[in-house]
Amino acid sequence: MKQRTPLWMTLVILLFLLPVFSFPVLLGNIPADDETAKTFVWIYPFYMLFSAWLAWNAYPTRSTVSWILIILMALSTAAVWLLVSISHP
Repeated sequence: MKQRTPLWMTLVILLFLLPVFSFPVLLGNIPADDETAKTFVWIYPFYMLFSAWLAWNAYPTRSTVSWILIILMALSTAAVWLLVSISHP
């Protein structure tokens, strides 16, 4: 029988996934001529959803991998926000 991801871990993953809803704000703050930033911002929600799904699936058997993915989600959120704030004077 396959183990399930505990509810508390599912809630932690969802908490770290919440910044994805800031996607319209991020997209609106990118200058029109900055294609690199626009590309990274467009990739960001897909990356976050995929990382959350991987973290949720990995937790029952590889909890360390799950925590690493969650930390990477937090760092990616910070990086995307920093990218947008730097490219927007």
